[in-house]
Amino acid sequence: RSSDLTCVVISFEVDTSRNGVVNRNAPQQGSWIWGRDGHGAIVLVNCDRESTKSEPHLFCSCAELADMSRMILTTLGPKAFFQTHKVVLHFTSAEADKVRVYHVEENSPRIRLLRALWEQQFSYEVVCAGTRENTFYVEGLEFPDLGFSGLVSIGVTLLNSASRDVPFIPLFTRDVIFRIAPWIMTPNTLKPLEVFVCSTSDNAIFLKQLQDLVRRANCKLTICPVVENREDRWMQDEMEFGYIEAPYKSFPVVLDSPRNRALDIFPYKKLWGPDFGYVTREPDNPREVNSLDSFGNLEVSPPVKVKGKEYPLGRIVFGGSLPTYSGRRMTKVVRDFLYAQQVQAPIELYADWLAVGHVDEFLSFVPAPTKKGFCLLLASPSTCYELFQEKQKEGHGKAVMFEGLDAEQIPIDEILADQKLMADNKYVQACIDWNRDILKQALEIGR
Repeated sequence: RSSDLTCVVISFEVDTSRNGVVNRNAPQQGSWIWGRDGHGAIVLVNCDRESTKSEPHLFCSCAELADMSRMILTTLGPKAFFQTHKVVLHFTSAEADKVRVYHVEENSPRIRLLRALWEQQFSYEVVCAGTRENTFYVEGLEFPDLGFSGLVSIGVTLLNSASRDVPFIPLFTRDVIFRIAPWIMTPNTLKPLEVFVCSTSDNAIFLKQLQDLVRRANCKLTICPVVENREDRWMQDEMEFGYIEAPYKSFPVVLDSPRNRALDIFPYKKLWGPDFGYVTREPDNPREVNSLDSFGNLEVSPPVKVKGKEYPLGRIVFGGSLPTYSGRRMTKVVRDFLYAQQVQAPIELYADWLAVGHVDEFLSFVPAPTKKGFCLLLASPSTCYELFQEKQKEGHGKAVMFEGLDAEQIPIDEILADQKLMADNKYVQACIDWNRDILKQALEIGR
């Protein structure tokens, strides 16, 4: 007695080793692990301005393909087999608004993509006529956020039907896992490439000094004119720079704050473009936005190692209220977004004691020849008082602060005699000390 044996090969592969090349026969296609020794494919959110990709068929430039992650489905078997079997690409409704999948159409003189999986189509039948290699491209649509870890699963299933009257039966399924690349914030200890500043009706001297400094630093200066900023000078509060990165591409992405004052259109109108992404988070109720949502209240440390755990991209720092106090905090949608990126584990400090409430009012990270390569600078009212007391003992009690400036001239003797001012500054110092203790533990830094 004899029987027929049909051999069919179906392989579904992505760049699991993160070297920019689709890995053939790699065993970890269906899992994802962080780190240098980890594995798993990465896909970028298509948040720069090149194409909307809204049509079912579209011609695509090489630049647009470079923003997407490649995926290859290979089938090997007799043509007759695929007359009673079909191969289906699929994802779930949970992934439908997170990624979009395109199929490269064959026999086209230009690069032509067919929309395969998207918000309104969860499955796609792949035409298989014997031996064939199908190339797909995946683009990210949403960053990790509350309720979405960033992991996305795309599957391929081989179905069999003996006749038209019998439903197709699944014979084989294979999944591949992508992680959407997180938004990564850059520390101010890196070498500057470009400086952004506002021109206002009263800062001409400052701009001239800044231009001289930027020239010596050999970086670009972009000045937002008063007709565009409408006297809103706080560029730092409006936006924060970061980037996204995959083995095949990286580009800067600006995070636009929900403060929405006169500078609110600058990131969208002036920065968003080809290979320059844009993302924002705003609450449904605009009344939830407060001063702590401006990005003077958003910083990031240089790389650190804490209790044996490495943070090669540093840790995000922002201010809020005390744990036991229902004061102001950064709005929840922004906090959720920052925590969801995972790679820069945020640290929430106490900043509500300040009128404006920004962490950059009392701390800064600067490069330094230390073991960690940086120093944390903190404001210190107590050190200032010690300096004043020292100068008073030296006979300089009549020396005034702000001499030559358009401000009240206050002598050192008067400052030291003001008991209320001293009490206020002791409170301020206590607040800074609270934050210092948090940062010493969270970043494992000494004095």
